[in-house]
Amino acid sequence: MRDRPTGDALLACARNVLRQEVLASVPSEHKHALLMAMNAMSIAERQLQYGEAPLQAEADSLASVLDAPVAVAALLEANRTLARRLRTGAGDPGQPSREALFAHLRAVARQRVLESSPKTLKA
Repeated sequence: MRDRPTGDALLACARNVLRQEVLASVPSEHKHALLMAMNAMSIAERQLQYGEAPLQAEADSLASVLDAPVAVAALLEANRTLARRLRTGAGDPGQPSREALFAHLRAVARQRVLESSPKTLKA
């Protein structure tokens, strides 16, 4: 068991310190870099909060779409296989796997937006 505070809480605390105590005093030519770093911290914080569940869900969904087992460690190669299938027409109208494939892509895209820019989904 890890001690508290957890990694996501530490990132949130550090980001808040940067926003509340440092951002106002940073010269304007460096603000963009600081804001980008703070945004990266927010993404990392959300990824820590979600844990491995989104990766496992993606692997399970890919396994269904590819009709083959997919381990989390093999997601990159499985996504390459999916891309090859898409390029050869697996997602074209009339293909039997089209609906499952598009459902998978929508779910993966939604999770990525939840991690990178969750306010986008609230609009």
